Amino acid sequence: MTTLMEKFRLSIMILLVAVMSACTDDDSMTLPDPVSDYVSAEDYLEDIGFTGSVLIRNGSTDILRKGFGMADKANKIENKPSLIYRIGSVTKSFTAAAVVNLKRDGLIESFDQPLSDFDEEFPYGDQITIRHLMTHHSGIPDYVGAVDAYVEENNYYIETEEIFEIIVEAVEEDGLAFTPGEFFSYSNSNYLLLGILIEELTDMSYQEYLQEKVYQPLGLKKTAKGPDEIIGTERAKGYDQGMEVAPYQMQIAYSAGELESTIEDLEKWGDALLGNYFTEEEKQVVFAAAYDQEGVNTPGAGWFTLKIEEQLVYHHGGDIDGFTSFLILVPESNGLIILLSNEQDKGEQRNQIMEVILQNEF
Repeated sequence: MTTLMEKFRLSIMILLVAVMSACTDDDSMTLPDPVSDYVSAEDYLEDIGFTGSVLIRNGSTDILRKGFGMADKANKIENKPSLIYRIGSVTKSFTAAAVVNLKRDGLIESFDQPLSDFDEEFPYGDQITIRHLMTHHSGIPDYVGAVDAYVEENNYYIETEEIFEIIVEAVEEDGLAFTPGEFFSYSNSNYLLLGILIEELTDMSYQEYLQEKVYQPLGLKKTAKGPDEIIGTERAKGYDQGMEVAPYQMQIAYSAGELESTIEDLEKWGDALLGNYFTEEEKQVVFAAAYDQEGVNTPGAGWFTLKIEEQLVYHHGGDIDGFTSFLILVPESNGLIILLSNEQDKGEQRNQIMEVILQNEF
């Protein structure tokens, strides 16, 4: 797959330039001006044309729990909170929790263990730690753009193991984008490697380990790996510029973004994280301390920390074919904002929603 290797090497060169000019995440934001004529969350979301399902909860009080727009345009089925949506990179919050469980189970000694402890042949494995992967400080370039393009152009079915081999070969031949720990640069490759590590250390599949450590204990009944093709009435269909998206090979996203879920399940997940799912020591690993400057993200493990209007929030967004998601924890008020949109490329909109809702409802 020479063409794919060439694409991946090009992504490394692009990343080198990007890292030297910025150290923000894929959800970094220029905050929009506040909405001066805000009336209610429902009116606001309708005015901006949000499509999907929403939960906005301040403490134990629901401000809004509702669907907007169509879940299936062809069959005129409306969005509603009970539907299942792809959540993309919100998956990373689950993967990070699984890694925390590896330490609880004694399968890793420390988050600062080098990868060479687990794979002596991984390039630069003596420099890259588990924590570097969890917080996007490894210097390993992102695989998704190159793999997606190759798969689509060549109508090729790719296995996750092949993606791992591509990453290894590219790093062997071209090196890392930067010295591990020196910079932050968001890369799905980090979380794909964590998923593979989980499987190797547990002798379970990634999903089986999540089932044991997260889904079953918390009663998450509709969170799982999403199907390649969206069928049935229990799932919202995904759209890109008004057109229904084609089937997507979810094994490409793997532990970086393969999950689907519902408002109800993500509410349970959010409540567990606001509560005692993690110990205080574990929270120090997962949730980073905020910068003093507002509007600047700090990367944790599967989460970003941000201050908006002097409020501390933990958040992560997701982007995958046909869908945009956002999970926001507001610890001071035990609040949650969950946005599950069945429209693609709505990252700017979700950032605006977060700021407006926090300013007006919290």
